[in-house]
Amino acid sequence: MSNHGFLPAGLLFFIMKEWSETAQKVHQYITEEKLLKKGDWILAALSGGRDSVALLYILHELTPAWNWTLVAAHVNHGLRPGDDLSESMLCRHIAHNLGLELLEEKLSIPKDGNLEQTARNMRYECLQKWADEKKCDAIVTGHHLDDQAETVLYRILKGSGLYGLTGIHASREQIRRPLLNISREEISTYCHTRGLVYAEDHSNKDENFIRNRIRYSVIPYLKKNGFLQVSQHLSRLAESASISRKVLEKYLRNELESLIRENSAGYQMDLLRWKSYETETQVLLLSEFFLVCEPLDHHVSRESVRRLVHFLNTAEKGKCYSSNDSLKWIVDTESVQITRGLENGKTQLWLPGTTVQWMPWIRLDWNHPAVPERWDPSSFEEFFTDDLIHIKVYIQEWRQGDRMDPMGRSKHLVSDLLKDAGVPAVIRPYYPVVRTDNDIIWIPGIRRSNKYTVSQNIKDCVRLTCTLQKEYYDIIRKKTGH
Repeated sequence: MSNHGFLPAGLLFFIMKEWSETAQKVHQYITEEKLLKKGDWILAALSGGRDSVALLYILHELTPAWNWTLVAAHVNHGLRPGDDLSESMLCRHIAHNLGLELLEEKLSIPKDGNLEQTARNMRYECLQKWADEKKCDAIVTGHHLDDQAETVLYRILKGSGLYGLTGIHASREQIRRPLLNISREEISTYCHTRGLVYAEDHSNKDENFIRNRIRYSVIPYLKKNGFLQVSQHLSRLAESASISRKVLEKYLRNELESLIRENSAGYQMDLLRWKSYETETQVLLLSEFFLVCEPLDHHVSRESVRRLVHFLNTAEKGKCYSSNDSLKWIVDTESVQITRGLENGKTQLWLPGTTVQWMPWIRLDWNHPAVPERWDPSSFEEFFTDDLIHIKVYIQEWRQGDRMDPMGRSKHLVSDLLKDAGVPAVIRPYYPVVRTDNDIIWIPGIRRSNKYTVSQNIKDCVRLTCTLQKEYYDIIRKKTGH
């Protein structure tokens, strides 16, 4: 045994003689998987059903050796008035018999949408709230080997990849599942031999739910037709997939660290390095990116990832791809800018005296000094007459065909002025201009127009300043000579 809160071998041998066979097996699993430590405070989810009742009694068996503090937690979903009440009363009775504190809450679950998923989310939120209040080290649930098998089979049938085949995780954040190597039959035997009372949830046999059809029809059919160890084999598949996933995950995350770097505008990908990978590796890298760097509230399909891979491998400089509601992938010569929150055609009224963070990489400030502080402004700081205070001024993404009358030059296309200034292709489509209803008066950091110019004897004026992300500022400053 190691010294990380686990039991000395001599003491373990002495105590194990008093444990049930199931408790010994759970103890071994907890030790091997390092699920819990000696002295932990544990919040045990107690529904009143067979699995959670058995879990609580097994943990109670092991507690003297592990020096745990157990707290039982019962969530009443309020969906089955009669059954819910009897289950709550049973949970109180069990907690009292074991001398444990019982936390209870009755939920009010919206009836629209996916009722089962909503109830699950609200249950875990409630358990997490209690765990935080009690400063518990772990939240334990009664998921077992057959639950694992049903989950893996369901995901196979739904076309899951390797990540889905890992099934139910024995440990994730604060959640621990110490019964994952115990079968439903073993749990039933444990309850029967100890005379434990538990509630039967009749909704679990409603085969309108796919998971229930797998449990009561599909798996029994497989066993009847020669696959007697189907649950054990599916559970073993989950274990193998989990091991493979951990090895693959380590490789992918190491590669992502070199391939994609976070910056103030979002992320930047090394395009040359990206194209050195095989296509299937690219698919895995992007899937891991969405999983780790940009976790979404919805699944990104393999087909969506493959479309993005094709774009990155074939797109020309300046092309843009929207992968979801919040990310755009903009191709440059040797890199790809992955930017959050870009919106084409964006327009914003700019009020006097305010600061606008237009994008993560550009900020615009409006000041109203009494007189210009100096008369040699750069393209990043321009002075205009205070007429601007009395008219509407907008910040807007430039559009194809937009023109401006720059100081000392004839009318030019904004697109040409941006290109001549060296604005990188990755941000050029989203670069802002400042305009009135009639004219573009300033391309921040690039050029101003000949409108609203300030003379040296003026008493009042408006100062507009532009702050760019450093790498873009350096490029434009060098090109414009400011």
